[in-house]
Amino acid sequence: MSDGVSRPFVRSFARDSVSREEREPNAAMVPPMVPARRGRRGYAGSMRLSLSPREAGALARSLRRRGPTLAALAEMAAHRFGSRTALVVGEATWSFEDLWGDAERLAAQWHREVLERPRTIVAACDGAPLVLAVLAAGRLGLDAWLANPRRIAALDGVAPRDALLVHPGDAPSWHAGPTVAASDVLSSARVPQPRIAGTRRVGRLVLMTAGTTGAPTPHVTKPFGVRGMRQLEGLHRRVGIASTDTVLGCAPLHHGHGVQLLAATLLTGATLVSSPGTRASTRLRLMGERGVTVVSGVPTQLERLVAQVEDSGAAPPTLRRIVSGSEPLDAALVARLHAAWGPVVMNAYGTTETGTVAVATPDDVERHPDAVGRALPGTQMGIVGHPQGSDAEGRVWLHGAGRTVITDDAGRIVDGSLTLLGRLDPRE
Repeated sequence: MSDGVSRPFVRSFARDSVSREEREPNAAMVPPMVPARRGRRGYAGSMRLSLSPREAGALARSLRRRGPTLAALAEMAAHRFGSRTALVVGEATWSFEDLWGDAERLAAQWHREVLERPRTIVAACDGAPLVLAVLAAGRLGLDAWLANPRRIAALDGVAPRDALLVHPGDAPSWHAGPTVAASDVLSSARVPQPRIAGTRRVGRLVLMTAGTTGAPTPHVTKPFGVRGMRQLEGLHRRVGIASTDTVLGCAPLHHGHGVQLLAATLLTGATLVSSPGTRASTRLRLMGERGVTVVSGVPTQLERLVAQVEDSGAAPPTLRRIVSGSEPLDAALVARLHAAWGPVVMNAYGTTETGTVAVATPDDVERHPDAVGRALPGTQMGIVGHPQGSDAEGRVWLHGAGRTVITDDAGRIVDGSLTLLGRLDPRE
């Protein structure tokens, strides 16, 4: 295959994804909502991809056509989950089949009317327009850059000059390539289009680092690949997201945390309620109205959410999981979250370059809020200057998504589990 993903991997991944009941009709499966304990490894999510042979075949076909990308996951999800709700943004909803259908129509329209030749797509937008733009890029085999729409001017001199730019508001005067307003993406995606031929190209995702306060720097990711798919599957198993879950995502979808959450919900069939830049009171209302069972956000967002609960005095909606990440999690916030929802807090750790590398379970966080747990499948972590896998203390390095990053975090690894000890001077 031209995308670097071997056919044996496609076959083995699809085979491994077939439910155990299909392979062993008499096997008793652990209920997907119940965590299993496995000796010294502590809590381990018992979730596994449960696909029938037909569904596994659909996944294999998507991987062959699209490579291991978001587009492949979306196409597989359309076949597997159909009319079930995939994405909620504001008052608008998309089913899995509608999401992929809109992406295919948008790709066809761009291919015929906007793109004179294959070129990069820069999605400086958020919400459904960003999701559709990224999936359309994947359908066309094109690279997709994800950028903060509030800092679009910072892309001048950074983004490819001839890229197709999906932008909020008016088109920026500095961009020389074709442009599409984010507000036009949704209407274009609903216009019927003749089907277009497939492509052997596999596009990459490009995430922007330091795009909130500093100059944005593009970080080129690879297609998920073998380890990336295992990493994503491992994240799904560790967190335990089920197809029956509704996940409230507080991170914007142009952020690495938001992209990974989108991929996890496409993989599992869970519903994603995207709620970046929303007041805590609105998020709390959405949790009740949409039946949210999992919340994912940074500690600052979680603190505002629990403060809203405390101020209201009302019983909050029940949650199965609260997944924190991207910022340090302190003991005081953990205590408040536990008081409101019980011991359901998990702590994720990673970087834009590596994706999520480790996730601390509720048991880990209850013992030590700074714990970030064990490495996910397909990833590695360690302490600089010490053998990988050894107990040590010092500067943390991470490996995920095919990249190795030496961080500015101090940490201690004991029996394979990492606890963060604070930040180090990057000059040291």
